[in-house]
Amino acid sequence: MKLVVERPAIVCRMCPSAKTDVIAEEGRQVLRCRRCRRTWQPYDTSPSPAPDYHTAYRTAPPEHEEDETLTALQAGLDTATAAAKAAGQRRPDPIARRLLLLRRAALADRRAYATELDHLRGGAIVTQTEHALDHADTAAAALRAFDVDTDGVYVAGPLRAAHPVWDDEPDTGRAYVRQEYAEWTRTERAAFSGI
Repeated sequence: MKLVVERPAIVCRMCPSAKTDVIAEEGRQVLRCRRCRRTWQPYDTSPSPAPDYHTAYRTAPPEHEEDETLTALQAGLDTATAAAKAAGQRRPDPIARRLLLLRRAALADRRAYATELDHLRGGAIVTQTEHALDHADTAAAALRAFDVDTDGVYVAGPLRAAHPVWDDEPDTGRAYVRQEYAEWTRTERAAFSGI
């Protein structure tokens, strides 16, 4: 019995066509819509004001380091939550909660992107890709929900979480994460360099 591996439909964001080809352009593989001939990077976010994958995560630490950082952030948040609860307070520092959500969503986005590219190369099956995408979408939705619930007080990017552009296209939850992560790293670098 031969296992048939399906390729998920890659939908063009500019027209309703699901017919795409992988072509070489400037030495890189890109996707091209058969209908409107638009090209884009494999599985990159839809056209939006957010930065692309490479711009957003250019200075991101390796995944294993980010895993360790997330574990430490979660432990610190758990300790602060227990202390706040014991003191009769509602919640600990919301900035720490948001940072955890942001970095968790960014790591999930990075892993989904890598899995999608691996799938295009034939190294990942559809269920692995779908699982990575679902995880990234869930993490992105959690970050955006937090930002909407807190009236955008902690949003760093130019477009707030409640802006309708984030509802217009598929994958814009991940685009929102990229906007926020890129802005967070920019401000972190500026604070570290004393600018």
